[in-house]
Amino acid sequence: MAKIDLPDNLLAGLIPGLTGRRPEKKREAAKLPGSFKSRLREAGDSDGASSIATEPYSQAEAAELLDAVHSFGESLRKDPNPDNIKAYKKAVRNFVHYVVENAYELNEQTSGRNIMKRKKYTTVVVVDEKLERLAADLMSSQRDRLDILRRLDEIHGLLVDLLR
Repeated sequence: MAKIDLPDNLLAGLIPGLTGRRPEKKREAAKLPGSFKSRLREAGDSDGASSIATEPYSQAEAAELLDAVHSFGESLRKDPNPDNIKAYKKAVRNFVHYVVENAYELNEQTSGRNIMKRKKYTTVVVVDEKLERLAADLMSSQRDRLDILRRLDEIHGLLVDLLR
């Protein structure tokens, strides 16, 4: 049998010291003052949508948002143009956001002492029954307008899918 000759550079690829390369120095990331969580909180505070959540609950604010939904709903029924649709969607979004932020409370509990079997339970507690009933009444009275918006969003989604 003939002897198989291995090239010299074969071993150089297997053993790092034989390659002639120097190990790369690790680059240290520039540390900025503050943590990611604080920067995220600052960015969230600058949003306009979070301003509703920071205000305390008031019956007048809920009534004002509800009136806006009804008025934009009436204008949508009379003249279903894109501007009215956007205004109605924004009014509904603001009202629902206000209800979710002020009517519900989220409680988290962990079970047991064993770390391996520990489970996290989350419960939603209704804080303000009146506000929840108001939201339910709004959704039932605005159902036909919301169905129109759902259909328009579905058509818009189909058009976007056709463009792809």
